[in-house]
Amino acid sequence: MSPTIHDVAKKSGVSPSTVSRVLNGRPGISESTRERVLKAARELGYIPDISAQGLASGHTMTIGYIIHPRHTLAPHSFYGDVLLGADQEARKYGYHVIFSAEGDLKIPNIVLQNRIDGLILAGCDIPHETILHLKLQGLPLVLVDNHINKIDSITIDNVEGAYEAIKHLINLGHRRIAFICEWFGDLSFSERFAGYKKALAEHNIPIDENLLAEGEPRQQQTGYIAAERLLSQTIPTAIFSANDLVAVQAMRVIREHGLRIPENISIVGFDDAEVCKHVEPPLTSVRVYRKEMGALAVRRLLDLIENPEQPSTHIRVHTELVVRSSTASPPHQ
Repeated sequence: MSPTIHDVAKKSGVSPSTVSRVLNGRPGISESTRERVLKAARELGYIPDISAQGLASGHTMTIGYIIHPRHTLAPHSFYGDVLLGADQEARKYGYHVIFSAEGDLKIPNIVLQNRIDGLILAGCDIPHETILHLKLQGLPLVLVDNHINKIDSITIDNVEGAYEAIKHLINLGHRRIAFICEWFGDLSFSERFAGYKKALAEHNIPIDENLLAEGEPRQQQTGYIAAERLLSQTIPTAIFSANDLVAVQAMRVIREHGLRIPENISIVGFDDAEVCKHVEPPLTSVRVYRKEMGALAVRRLLDLIENPEQPSTHIRVHTELVVRSSTASPPHQ
């Protein structure tokens, strides 16, 4: 049996009316009481009845947007751009978006405290347990840059994007193409690795384990670590990096080894972040249409809010290779 508001009240030592006031963001509640109620609700797995709220007050015209706290919503950041696209699209329909970096919580506070009509969960870091729990409670939700069976999602065509990047390097004459990433356990990076392998296989280029390197998961200098591990064991003619952050840090390592870009080593990133245009040389990268992903997520979410009883939809957004000055033919060409 699902926990009730009375269970939360009993566990937190307050009345059901106090629990209701906390969860609805009403004033006049001390911070200690508010935290105690929210903690009890999370531990019990309690979520307010979304459908009952809708019957009582109609649509709230509010959408929640959640990322994991390790990410940032700074201008030009990946999930910042997704949020911008989502907010711009939501406003067209009279909705507004509230955001939170509570993706590490089983039940985020904006679900407990704010009456939202639906939720966008962005990134692969949000625990599956959280996603499935929210889904089972009947809350309309859409995943962005992540996908789980039977849950609506907007994702990047990671395989094809990486495939096109590797094909570009092969067409330039490269055969010793390295793959580096933050860590292979990340869903997006593993899909980009699949694209890397697909391109090599089509051109009869065998996988060389010495050309594969990962950094340390969730470490600030993970790209530097990955590139250092790679170049300490072999020197490729080209490097494909699973994202731009890792690529930019790898460029520093390449220079520290006395090598030049692209004369000695070509390098390609993924995401086409703003930094790609400002490094030297400008970084070739796979463009991801982040704002469009946010807009698509909102449109799909609003459709689910109006018509919740429909099969899940998985939308894969195509990428575009943007060629700049960090790639050229290998030295022997």
